[in-house]
Amino acid sequence: MALLIGLALQMVLRPDSRRVVSELHWPVVLLTSGIMVYVGVLERTGTLKAIAEHLGGIDNTLLAVLAVSYLAAVFATVESSTVAVLGVVVPLAAAVLPHADSARFTVLLIAVCATIGAVAISPLHLGGGLILANTEEADAPRVFRRLMAWSVGAALVLPPRLFSLYRWRRGSDATPASHRGT
Repeated sequence: MALLIGLALQMVLRPDSRRVVSELHWPVVLLTSGIMVYVGVLERTGTLKAIAEHLGGIDNTLLAVLAVSYLAAVFATVESSTVAVLGVVVPLAAAVLPHADSARFTVLLIAVCATIGAVAISPLHLGGGLILANTEEADAPRVFRRLMAWSVGAALVLPPRLFSLYRWRRGSDATPASHRGT
């Protein structure tokens, strides 16, 4: 579909193709392509399936939730597509919590999605790559370091913080209504 839209735009707008190609930020194109190939290799070799099986084998549900959150954070830091990360992580979450009620599963998905969204600014991610592509060349190393620091920091800090949200939701089910919100 993207190729058809690109072809239609090419035919309608008729841009100078040499100028378009010369203005492409090739390091971002190569980085994104390389990461997509790497994730494809992980899927073909069964690495992602093996990870899902190991996570599903963790007996402690809360520890498994934390493991899924960290896996989502690490995967989102290096994967160029948030949709691809969600496509891998949501089935992992379902494998970890097969008998969870919808409220607990929703809280887990909120925690995982918030983590993925926060680290999507990684310079190895498409979002961070687009930021770098639009940064002045002199500022690019500084912006790269800041984006990387933010995404790694978020990947380390957010899962346990959001994990507490899951624990809070779990604990609130057992709390009498008169004590909720205090």
